[in-house]
Order: sequence, then C-alpha cells, then structure tokens
Amino acid sequence: MTMSPLYGWGLWGTCLQEIEQKEVDLVSVKTHVEIRGFVAQVSSSLTYLNNYKDPLQVRYKVPVDEGAAVYKFEAHLDGRTITAHCMEKKAAEKVYKDAVKAGQTAVLAREDSNSSDVLNLLLGNLPPGTQAELKLSLVMELKVQTDGGVSFVLPTFLKPRYSPANSPANSFHDTEEIAKGQNIMFVRKQYAYEVKARVVGAHRIAQITSHSELLSVDISEDALSAEVSQCRSSNYDRDWTMLIYYADPYKTHVLRETGDRSGVGLMKDDLLMVNLFPEVPASSFSNKNEVIFVVDRSGSMQGETMQSARATLLLFLKSLPVGCFFNIVSFGSSFSFLFPSGSEMYNEETLAKASALQQNMQADMGGTEIFQPFKAIYSQPPKAGYARQILLISDGSVWNVDQMTELVSRHAHESRVFAVGIGHGASTSLIRGVARAGKGRSEMVFQQDKIQHKVMGLVTSMLQDSVHNVRVSCEVEPTSRVRLVPKVPPIIFGGQHLILYARIPADTVVKSVNIQGSLSSKDLNFVVKDSDIKVVHDEEMSLHRLAARAQINQWQVDQEEDISDDMISLSLATGVISRLTALVGVDHEGNAVAREEKQDCMPHMMMKSRRCGGARLRPMFGSQPKSALFGCSQPESAQAYQACRGSSKVSSDSVQLEESSDSDEPADGDPLMAIVSKQRFDGSWLLEDVAELCGVACAVLGERNPAKTEAAWATALALALLEKRHAEARDQWSLLATKARAFLSGCQEDAQALAEAARALLEARP
Repeated sequence: MTMSPLYGWGLWGTCLQEIEQKEVDLVSVKTHVEIRGFVAQVSSSLTYLNNYKDPLQVRYKVPVDEGAAVYKFEAHLDGRTITAHCMEKKAAEKVYKDAVKAGQTAVLAREDSNSSDVLNLLLGNLPPGTQAELKLSLVMELKVQTDGGVSFVLPTFLKPRYSPANSPANSFHDTEEIAKGQNIMFVRKQYAYEVKARVVGAHRIAQITSHSELLSVDISEDALSAEVSQCRSSNYDRDWTMLIYYADPYKTHVLRETGDRSGVGLMKDDLLMVNLFPEVPASSFSNKNEVIFVVDRSGSMQGETMQSARATLLLFLKSLPVGCFFNIVSFGSSFSFLFPSGSEMYNEETLAKASALQQNMQADMGGTEIFQPFKAIYSQPPKAGYARQILLISDGSVWNVDQMTELVSRHAHESRVFAVGIGHGASTSLIRGVARAGKGRSEMVFQQDKIQHKVMGLVTSMLQDSVHNVRVSCEVEPTSRVRLVPKVPPIIFGGQHLILYARIPADTVVKSVNIQGSLSSKDLNFVVKDSDIKVVHDEEMSLHRLAARAQINQWQVDQEEDISDDMISLSLATGVISRLTALVGVDHEGNAVAREEKQDCMPHMMMKSRRCGGARLRPMFGSQPKSALFGCSQPESAQAYQACRGSSKVSSDSVQLEESSDSDEPADGDPLMAIVSKQRFDGSWLLEDVAELCGVACAVLGERNPAKTEAAWATALALALLEKRHAEARDQWSLLATKARAFLSGCQEDAQALAEAARALLEARP
C-alpha cells in the first residue's frame, strides 16, 4: 500500500504549455464568522496570483463540516465578478469544460463523490499576471457539547484518507486523469491567514475560548455580543476551533425565519428551527444491551491518543452493567475480536480478559481498514432479547464513506452505532455519517483530555432505553399543514441537544410545538410554547439552507429510490450543493486566453494515484502535515510514504493473563483511572485496594467499618474518594458509581449512612 505524495491535497494547478514544476502564490486566506445562537455563517476569501506568462488551471480541495450548507461561490478578478449558480452536476461540469476549452475563465465547486466533507474547487484559465479573489460561503449548525460549550470548528486540515482494495473509492472519484508528466503547481511560500468572528444574539455570553488558538475576545457590556480575533497567525496543522459558553445554554431556543415570498419550494415558506434539551427518567438505563467497542489501533493512534483510548476503554468496561453482553474489536489493516465466537456475558472472568487486553493495547495494527470489521460484526446475529450497541472510536479518515454508511444503514434496525472522531482532520463525513445511519450519536474530540468525557457521554446514551414512536406536531392558527425537514422523526437522547426543522406557511401563527414519544411503558411529552419563538429575518436564509442540508444528508443515508429528482430540485431551489449538483460560473466579459487546440483542460485537472497491493491512501504531508483551508504548503520534497497493508482476516486477541502486565496497575499514571481500575465487575471494591488508594492501613479502615460486609464499606469509601478527589470528572465515572450504588442496595445496606461515614473518615485525613 502506498501513500501518494503531497500533491493531491490543497491547492495545485497546471500550466497548459509548460511541464516543469511551478509555484502558485496564495497571497492570503481570510475567513469571517458570524455566530447567532446555534448557527454559524462562514465566509472565506482566498487571493491567488498567477505570476507566469501562461494561464493556469487551478484546483484545490477544501475540508468542510459534513453538515455545512455550501451555497455561494464567486471569483473577483480585474474588477469583474464571476458568480456561480447551482446546476445539476453533469450539466455544470459540461458548462465549465466548454468555457475553459473556449479560453474563458470559469469556476466550479462540487462535492467530492466519495465524501461530503471534502469539496473540489476549480478555477480554470487564471490569466497571466492576474490576481484572483475567490469567495466561498456556507452555514453550519452548532450544538451544545457535554460540558455546556457551543463548539465551532472551522476545518482547515486534511488528513490522509484510506481506500481499501475493491472499494468503490478505488476508482478515483473524478472521471478525468492527468496526462503523463503533467505539471503540478504548489504553494510553497508562507501566506497571511486570518480568522475573525462575531458572536451576537439573544444569549448572554459567559466566556469564549479556544484549545487551538490564542484569541483576543471583546465581550460587550450587556454580554449579548462579542468580537473575536487571533492574537497570532494560525498554524496549518490543525483545525481552527472556538468554544462559546452561554450563560443559559440549555434553555429552549426557537427561531422562525421568514421565507422568500418570491421563492419556490422550501425557500417560500417560513422555517422553524427548534433547539431543545429533552430529559428522560434516570431509571431508563437498561442492562439488556449487547455493547461492542470498536477501537482504532492504526499507526496514527500512537502516543497520547492511544493512551487516552486505553483510559476510555477502562472506563467503558467498568461502567457496563451486570447482566449485559460485550465484546471488543480492534482494527487497523486487519482486525481481531476479543471473543471471536461472539459477545459474552459481562462477569468477573470476561472483565479480566478485557482488562488484560486494555492494558496491552497499542497502536500497532497498520492502516485504517474499517469496513471489514463492521461487516464481521454484522455477520453475527445480535443476542436474543438484547439491544446491540456499537461504539466506534477512531482518528482516521477513509474514502469509502458511502460504503460504510450503506452497510450501517442496512443493519440499523438491529444495531445502533455511536462514534467518536479524535483529533484535527478526522472525517466528519465518516463519524457523523455512520452515527446518523446507525440511529446513534457522535462526538468530535480535539483535546486528548476530553476523550473520556465525551465517550462516557455516548455510553450514557447507549445504555438508555430507546425513545420510540417519536411524533412531532405543531398547533398553528389557522390550521395548516406543517412539514418536518427532513420528514424522518428525530432520534431523542436524554439531555442531548435536539435540533428540529419544520416548514410552516407564512400566514400562520405557531401556538406550540409538541414532541412526543414512548420510553418503556412511559409516555414522554416535550412542549415548546409560543413565547419561546423568536422571528428573524436573514437575507442569507441560513435556517432554510441548513434545513435543506439536513434533508440532503438524510436522503443520502436512507438510500431511497427515485429521490434524485427531489434532491436536485431542493438543491437548485436553495442553492445548497449536493452530490448531484454543483456551483458553476463563467466570465463572459473578460478576454479569452490563448491556448493550444490540442490541449484538453479537464484531464490536466486530475492526477493518477500511485497504488500498491490494490489499496491506496490519499496524500500526506510528510511527518508534519501542513494544510490550510483551500491551500497547502509543501515540504521541499514530496516523498511517497510507504506503509504495509495486512490482511483483513478475523483473528482473536489472544490474552494470556499470566503473561500480561498487572491489570490492576494505574492506567498510565492517571489517579482517577487508578481508582476505576480497582473496581470489580459487580460494582464493588476490595478493602485492601481502597486502603492503598487512600494511603491508610487496611486494619484501620476495617476498625471503622459500620457496614454488614467489608465489600460494602470499601465500596462506600471508593465512592467518597471519587467525590472528594475527582468531582470535576463526575461525568466520566457517574455510570460506574451508579453500578456501585446498585451493589450497595443489593447488600441491603443503608447507603446514605455508609456514605456519610465514608466522607467523615476521608475528611478527617489530609
């Protein structure tokens, strides 16, 4: 398997009449972000300069969030503006090709055919000596994270993407190929990179921060707006991130955006965006689950990432309820099951085997072959009477996203999928796509110390009973038809940010929105009142375009027949591109550039991928990737990166307990994990273990034991220790604490009295 050289990512171009390597000047990249509540409007401009005597054919790849609605693309050069319009994809490609062949300057923006979080943008016939400014506009929905922050991520970093053998993505995703020896243009020079943001709206702002950038933040006196800028230029080896903490992020927030009365379809109606945080009863947790943890052990997971994955797996194992089934699947170029014959009951013996695997787990399995392990999981039927839940954790990116989502969607009736994407450049299309297809939930993690925090939030959602028979209704006056967008009812998870879109006629008044469902034998009802609704007017029609993108994403997951016409119609009406449409524009005012008739521009826009062993990885920027939004910088030499590709056969993680490292050792020196690692499968702790953790002689603790059993006293002490030392990480250990309290209840102990005695003992010590 071969990693192709750098020149597949970022900006590159070809000169029609030269074949030696050239450089393209990317002068600057500027992005302006405006955030209103839970919506971000993003406008990015890039300025390029052609310093050569010949016109250039320029192409660049753009990372975008898979949920972003891209709707505007234009170019400014020599005082003229080329405005792109949304067209059916093949028609747009023909318009572009014909224009470039005729010597006209043209632009084309299209979604990558294998992954919706990558755009291919083309600028054809950039005239000699000309500076061109390209502008791209998109809108994104933002969700409240588990810590209460609203996360904004501007993707600026592209990672290598893996294509397995025999994958549809192995047929390169564009139809054209570069001619042999064709010239490639690179950006080598440092360029200005600037991001500015404005936060406005009805939410009072408590704090704005970033874990990737040093920001200058100016919050207004009324805390209803803020201006944000960078204190220093950004590096190009990570995504640009910002966290906004509102004073009351969990308050129901509903916007009604007015439609365009002269528009058609979705754009003509008003659009309702409902932001809700439904709560479900705490008693809804079930042990009737078969939980399969799928962990990426490819080479890119080395270091802190693998360390965090091990700690996360430990928390996961200790949080499982007694009576469930579980399994662990490791994957890289090959894959292996902890229990090859299928998931096994969670008990002392199986936990010991899993803990031994967890302690010895390394990032030593090669590439990122994700399809085969999922296929193997689905080849085994779920345990009768148990709901199968799959949790994927990966930092990788793959090209066969459609193949993955189609597979997951086919089995969504019997298996839910939850997913965590780790690190900058992880594919949102993959992580969110499989979670959407599997009727689960996803998280993107950029800080290593947040992995456990977010994964345990997903585990909480996994172990909840499913809310079924979900219905959404609106009371409007006069009575009119209200339509959900998309039409599929939402998946409800307790305490998680739920976003709904609905089309409502312009001449109606919304009195209430009702969301109903069933949980076990209980009926749930969430009501949004008219007082919660705020009317907004937005020239960019942001909410309408987000609803269109949500519908397009749902269509792509559902794989419905005969939806192509509907998708194209919606895309054309809203301007939001999809896999079936593109944005294209032609400069009809400028002079045609000179070109040789024998040259055909479109083949010069593509390159052949180097392949080995029937598989391909997308380009990588040496050991330190340097990729920026719409552009890239390149090392002095673009050496092919060699990697070994293993087989995709099922194997077993052979665990020899006597040869493994002590499974009770503190996990990577983490004091929280030291406590967690000592918990037994039934939720209890041993007194000698707690004594070691407290630094108190076991005999002393035994003398102070007010409980009927030693295990109950030890468990109460462990819970008190978690409260005293790790209260800020409560969300990470809350599930295992629930299991511990269930153990105490089964011992017929006075849990409250034990807790007070344990706290008093610990408080008496330094």
